[in-house]
Amino acid sequence: MGLHGEIQTMPMLDLFQWLELVKKTGKLVVDSPQAKQQIYFEEGAIITASSTAYYSTDSQVGVEAIVSDTLKWKRGEFSFLEAPLPGDVTTLSQRLSPKGIIMKTFQQMDESADAFRQVVAVSSQMGDKEKGYDEVEGLRTAIVSRLLKGDFQIPLLPTVANKIMSITRQDDYSLRDLSEVIITDQVITAQLLKHANSAFYNRGRTIDSISMAVQLLGAQTVTNLVLTLSLRSVVTGRDVFLENKKLVWKRSLACALLARSLSGIAQVDREQAFLCGLMIDFGKIVLYSLIQDLMHKEPHFQATSKPVIDYIINSYHQKVGGTVAEKWMLPPTVLEAITNHRTLTSDSQLSKYVPMASLCNELLQEYFDPSVNGVENFLPRAESEWLVTPGVKLLNLNQAQIHQILELVPECLSYAQQMAS
Repeated sequence: MGLHGEIQTMPMLDLFQWLELVKKTGKLVVDSPQAKQQIYFEEGAIITASSTAYYSTDSQVGVEAIVSDTLKWKRGEFSFLEAPLPGDVTTLSQRLSPKGIIMKTFQQMDESADAFRQVVAVSSQMGDKEKGYDEVEGLRTAIVSRLLKGDFQIPLLPTVANKIMSITRQDDYSLRDLSEVIITDQVITAQLLKHANSAFYNRGRTIDSISMAVQLLGAQTVTNLVLTLSLRSVVTGRDVFLENKKLVWKRSLACALLARSLSGIAQVDREQAFLCGLMIDFGKIVLYSLIQDLMHKEPHFQATSKPVIDYIINSYHQKVGGTVAEKWMLPPTVLEAITNHRTLTSDSQLSKYVPMASLCNELLQEYFDPSVNGVENFLPRAESEWLVTPGVKLLNLNQAQIHQILELVPECLSYAQQMAS
């Protein structure tokens, strides 16, 4: 069995714990800008490790140092090959527990570990830290296992949206081709015309037909609107997490509209920006469904506290969202934005769509208040404070442009509310 992935979407903390839990034997290779590490596991225990950053790793201290460094990495790729260990490795006597090294490393770990510690503390009752740790680890380990195995259901792309996106991927499609597909769905047709004539999309003449909408708004704008209208189905029906999904969807709409609105300032394609904003948190919706499935199959998870579920949703939605993007054959820029927008740093070497998506995400964290159903929060940080954020730095925005962007937020939030209702 082979596993491959990116640290951005599957933190090393989780991978190490999962390898120990399921007692895997094999070699883990982790490659990052810092170094390349090779770590050998036997029935879940770490036997030895090597690194391009260390001269000698024969001792337990050396192995622990390599693992500790690896746990702190935020970027890179990993692969795990499940296979019997070479003879020169199996003769080694040390067997180190990943969990033990993780606990030792906690004091130096990054913000993801800080979040982990906080949720353990919240989940702990009557000072029983071990109980809080077990609650977090129970569901988290089950989720990580399913994600690494690819054992979760990705929603099918709705029929009309699938057909439209297939057409626009071709080089020789016509606007008539798009119109003929859209009019087969009366509900989407009516909703599309409604939005095509809204102040957000149409500053001029009345649009009274789909062919006219395609002609005046453009194929990509209409395609994105069809996808958006089609995906409303994922936040309907009976679902224990339905309200959570609705909130995620409303926020996604706001993010898409904001990304589209600031695309000119960020100097990126308007419709690609919209799609990035729409999809960066879509993995949360799929992840809620996975958690519900686990709760149904393993009833003891039903008592999991809200802080634990929130932590899991925030930690792993990028991995799930990236898988959805690949399955639906979304543009590479969208996949890049999904998997990197939460781990962005000021020295990241990525396309402009990633800092653009990251900035939109941060803006909505500031303005989007769930307690008031998406109405803007009027206590934002000062404009000058935005200048130090990674998204703003990478886009090379000035304070005047920040002011311009902030003025766009209320309209985007308001129209997202309309689209979600």
